[in-house]
Amino acid sequence: MGFLAIFIGFAALVVLCLLNVNVMVAAFGAAMVVTLLAGLPFTDTLITAFFTRFGTIAGALFPMFFFGAILAELSSRSGAVISIADTVSNSLFRNARGQGARYRFGFLSVILASAILCYGGINAAVALIAIYPIAMAIFAKAGIPKRFVMGAICGGAFTFALSGPGSPQPTNVVAMVIGTPSACGLVAGIVGAVVEITIMVAVLSRMTEHAVRRGAQGVRTEEITAVGTELRKPAFLIALAPFVFLVVVFNLCKLNIALSILAASVVAAALFFPQLGLQGIFNAVNKGARSSLTPIGAIAAVNGFAAVVQSVPEYQQLIDRLLHSHAPAVVLLIGCVALICMMTGGSTTGTQIALPILAPVLTKLGMPLTFIHRVGTFSATVLDSLPNSGAVIMALDLADLKMKDGYPAVFVSTVLATTCGTLAVALIMTLFPALP
Repeated sequence: MGFLAIFIGFAALVVLCLLNVNVMVAAFGAAMVVTLLAGLPFTDTLITAFFTRFGTIAGALFPMFFFGAILAELSSRSGAVISIADTVSNSLFRNARGQGARYRFGFLSVILASAILCYGGINAAVALIAIYPIAMAIFAKAGIPKRFVMGAICGGAFTFALSGPGSPQPTNVVAMVIGTPSACGLVAGIVGAVVEITIMVAVLSRMTEHAVRRGAQGVRTEEITAVGTELRKPAFLIALAPFVFLVVVFNLCKLNIALSILAASVVAAALFFPQLGLQGIFNAVNKGARSSLTPIGAIAAVNGFAAVVQSVPEYQQLIDRLLHSHAPAVVLLIGCVALICMMTGGSTTGTQIALPILAPVLTKLGMPLTFIHRVGTFSATVLDSLPNSGAVIMALDLADLKMKDGYPAVFVSTVLATTCGTLAVALIMTLFPALP
């Protein structure tokens, strides 16, 4: 009955999310289903297990998300985000020859702009909001239909920017708990990122060509949300400076990730003062602080659901069967991490649960910790973005897209491309173990 409870609970979470139920409500409802079907103690499970994990995760992530949301708001209000996106897209579009090239460079522009923000420490959910209006403007220029917009944005925000070497995002940071540096598997991680970008651009461009032949129209001017083009935007290098500063102090100076983002926010406030002024900085800090709570609540709630699932006795049996299967170690690593992330609906959650369990088992089989870290984080982004993911639901809702219209492009970026990227990382680290 426990296995059935886990399966039905997971299905309930997916269905509720597909029905646009708030992810926190959906996670609690699914946890209640598991509790009742598995015959778990009602109060201890729902109140103690669910909300204890909720509070633990929210407390652990709050500093990172809090300062990250402030950095995002400073960058958005100052026009720094627009400056980065404009520079990237204009540089790429100069090389566009023909409509097919415009599609490719349009997707590449949005993917890279999203990835720069996320690699610079802005939370992926916050980056969606910041990049969306700019992506719409780029799509209008390239003639790409709106249904593909979240495939491109998520392609930069939910993939290699979370799992890549040196990333200050939670997925990469929580993997350091096994005793590895944030930039381990550097070469393989870069190769994996290139593979993912290549797959995204190629497949999404082909899908766009097919859609346009069938009558789909590119983004129209009236669909574009105002992006503040009248802003006195900072120059590209100044706009980029806080993000570069963050990556440097986090990876080279080994500063705590929350303090690194705080320091980058201070740098951003100083550099963007001409655009914002004192009142603008004050408003950005206030707005950022408020906006940080929603993504924290969503991740914490899914973690609470995971805690209830872990309370079912059959859950540990399932994990033990996976761990003691006769599959090759690399298959075990990729499969277990991807499956746990799928069940928990988030790469951060799944990584946090899976790697501490897997690392002792896999090191006994001779697998280096650096391999476990980098392949594990890439694996975490393979199935975490199925329709039950709160981040995916939020992304499609932001773009006012129905799941059937917007999700195919998201699937290409966050499942197909990440699968190829994960396999590439595993292959490089297997064939060339001496690479940094």
